[in-house]
Amino acid sequence: MRFPILALLALCPSMAYASGKDYACDLGDMGRPRVVRVTKAGKLADTYVYYLRQGDGAALPLLGGEAEDSRGSGVQIECVDGKHRALAVFGEFMSAGYPQGWVMVYDPAKRSFERFGFAERAPPGWLYLGIQERLLVFAPGGRLETERRYLVYRFVVGADQDSTEAIIDALPETEGYEVIKIDW
Repeated sequence: MRFPILALLALCPSMAYASGKDYACDLGDMGRPRVVRVTKAGKLADTYVYYLRQGDGAALPLLGGEAEDSRGSGVQIECVDGKHRALAVFGEFMSAGYPQGWVMVYDPAKRSFERFGFAERAPPGWLYLGIQERLLVFAPGGRLETERRYLVYRFVVGADQDSTEAIIDALPETEGYEVIKIDW
């Protein structure tokens, strides 16, 4: 009986996370691990306080600020494969009162983690990594105005967390980008 359960957990990391274990993702290049971990604690009804640990650093509240600001429910966490792996987090957090999340990558040139935040009803479907900018692309059907069009958050490299938004009719061109599909 144990083998089928272990096999199922191996195939579905989010199910393993739901059991209460840390969720770890290696964002580094091959042979150069840059591990980030998300943990949860302080169960209250169907919510937990979520923490993020980057490398050997201390575990800090996932959304920064006070621990209770990072209390969430229905939180989804995915380690996304690609040339550069990404950590994607999405859920309802008490500090905001609406769905939000972020996607994190490690930039070896800057030797630091990059985090791209968003506040949308649905999580992003694609991450575009370019030399000058990063894009989070949301499938049609999120906000009312994107019923048939894609919503794009654009982050300029070196501009902190500031982003601009655009609504477009088709997925952005892939030339000059590494495109990572985020499967929730």
